[in-house]
Amino acid sequence: MTDALRARLREILRETYEGGLPGEGTEYLDHQSGIWAPLRPLTAARASARPDGHPSIAAHARHMAFHLRVSAEWVRGIRVKRDWIGSFEPQTVNDDQWQAVQRELDDTRTVFLEAMTALPDQEFLAEGAGTGALAHLAYHLGAIRQLVHRV
Repeated sequence: MTDALRARLREILRETYEGGLPGEGTEYLDHQSGIWAPLRPLTAARASARPDGHPSIAAHARHMAFHLRVSAEWVRGIRVKRDWIGSFEPQTVNDDQWQAVQRELDDTRTVFLEAMTALPDQEFLAEGAGTGALAHLAYHLGAIRQLVHRV
């Protein structure tokens, strides 16, 4: 059972970043719903916009990376106080910073997946098989998709 759950974690995480595969079902509403579809075309200026004072797209992306890194550290036993509010910074990015945020988001996917798949079966199940982190990513992906239409 844990092998099947690990495979689902890998696949849903892949889809969360890359979108659905042609000809296959999807866990999201459409095949273009992965993180990269709305993020990659954005300029730093658009990623930095804050409609009505809401967190910027860049801030959501940065927070997503932070959350995955902290989740990986948590399952590895590193449980220190975190600056969750600060994880939404920077709100405004230049071109180089925007590229760095996107790289960090991509890198933390690997870090998180390695941490989760390395867990012994019992710990993997006790950590919810990564479903909490996936739900968190999906929430922020939805927020980003809503903001894209406003920037």
